[in-house]
Amino acid sequence: MNQVYPSKRFDDRLARFIGIPVLAFMIPVVFFHASLDNGFMAFLPKWIMAVVHIGIYWEGARFIYFQTRKRFPYVSQTSRRIFWLLFLSISFIVSASLLLHITEDALRIFPESSAGVFTFRKHAVSVTILVLCLPYYESSYYFGQLQEALLEAEQLKKEQVQSQLEMLKSQVNPHFLFNSLNTLASLIPEEPDLAVDFVRKLSKVYRYILEIRDFHTVPLQKELSALKAYHFLLQIRFGESLNVKIDIPDQYLNEHILPLSLQMLIENAVKHNILSVHKPLWIEVFISNDRVIVRNNLQRKNQQTDSTGLGLLNIQNRYQLLGSQPVDVIVTTQSFSVSLPLLGQYSHSQPPVIPKDIPQP
Repeated sequence: MNQVYPSKRFDDRLARFIGIPVLAFMIPVVFFHASLDNGFMAFLPKWIMAVVHIGIYWEGARFIYFQTRKRFPYVSQTSRRIFWLLFLSISFIVSASLLLHITEDALRIFPESSAGVFTFRKHAVSVTILVLCLPYYESSYYFGQLQEALLEAEQLKKEQVQSQLEMLKSQVNPHFLFNSLNTLASLIPEEPDLAVDFVRKLSKVYRYILEIRDFHTVPLQKELSALKAYHFLLQIRFGESLNVKIDIPDQYLNEHILPLSLQMLIENAVKHNILSVHKPLWIEVFISNDRVIVRNNLQRKNQQTDSTGLGLLNIQNRYQLLGSQPVDVIVTTQSFSVSLPLLGQYSHSQPPVIPKDIPQP
């Protein structure tokens, strides 16, 4: 999966602001035996020249690092990125060092620069800056990615718990129980066999909620089985005022989907739209372009409904945290559609996997 994810770019301004002057102070002392014995003013020209050198090396290596990361943004491209990063960085450092050396010789900034040992030390300085600079950015990036991965995993757990809580609240709330029990009470004396069916389907809905509480995804076949039980309960209650058509080809039944996502979308459609014999609500569940579409005709209720408004947002957030394609919501004057991506055929008992191709920030 090569989807691009938003990521924060770490701020290196403080490191550059402090690191370049500090290194510029240390390099003349370590490599060129400079000291403050003759006073700071005597040391100042060497420190300024060191700042120029280190600033050029650091900024050049930094620019190359971010450009190669931008060109090869995914973890699967790490080998190519490292190869080009080293090749371009070494080429730049060598070229910049030689050019600065030639310039200094021409301007006779350092009369002793013709000495072989002095020249070797100057080139060693450039390589040292490269060795210090690139690991700093690389380690900072991967540490940031690790933090983001941990935060996303924690966020996904919270979203999962939130989703379960919302669904349990929506199913166990007094309105749902009151309506279900009223429907059951009316069925028992007149249609006892249907009443038994109603209780079985109600039990299946609750059992499914309990079964999938630890799963991040479920097979579409399992979700549809529970959805049909939920549809049965709604159909008994609303009769001809509600029409639900489910058309999913068998080839997609092993694909995975977020648990309770279809039930939540149908519940939202029933909650927010008018249902009557003269204005029936039509809901379709079907496959289009390898995505599950839930679409209903739009006939919004005028009065406010008892809703948290978190259902659809919860589904969108959970898909995003799974590293999936986004959930599409399409609203027209006549219909409301939600398009859910399918999530492959991996085991529904395993935790979500952070996509292999995570881009650089």
